Amino acid sequence: MEFSFASKQQLLDALHVLGVSAATVSILQEKIALQKVKSNAQLVRPGQINTHLYYVLSGGFVCRFISEDAEVERSINFYLNELHPIMACIDSYFAQTKTSCELRAIADSTVLVIPKKELDLLIEKDPQIKMIFDTLLVKILMEENDLKLKIIAYKPDVLYQYLIKTFPMIVQKVPSKYIAELMGISAEWLSKLKAKQKSAAGIS
Repeated sequence: MEFSFASKQQLLDALHVLGVSAATVSILQEKIALQKVKSNAQLVRPGQINTHLYYVLSGGFVCRFISEDAEVERSINFYLNELHPIMACIDSYFAQTKTSCELRAIADSTVLVIPKKELDLLIEKDPQIKMIFDTLLVKILMEENDLKLKIIAYKPDVLYQYLIKTFPMIVQKVPSKYIAELMGISAEWLSKLKAKQKSAAGIS
């Protein structure tokens, strides 16, 4: 199920087409807010409880694990309109416990925001929106798990080729610092991989 939309109205229209009741769509129209986030700003900070679900309309975000002593900072996922637009700190959102992650904007961004408690009420009442939510959640978790397996199994040069082929929007839009973190290599090493890729492609 593709779920990339450029506006709140497009999202609501798609939900209606997918069978969500007019009453539920009307409530979503009221409860979903629009929020602007400046580049490099934290939407969710480590130690907070992630009480909202977000939908990325424009810009993008990196989810990073940050240890309590801040000695470990590691990118674990990216959220763009074209890739995983539905966003939350998973370690916090479902259990409603403090997160060990941050959601940081990688560019000036616009997100749709809905409180978890409001969405949970709708999921209880409307079986169609529950089905859509569950389907999207399973898809996201499967894609994240597949990427984690690739990170574990692939050497950096093979992993970078995989990212270029499978997720070109990451290579195009996400700062190199965070891509290197995701891959578990230094920014300098990633720079060498990029230079090697350009050389192989005949780009000066």
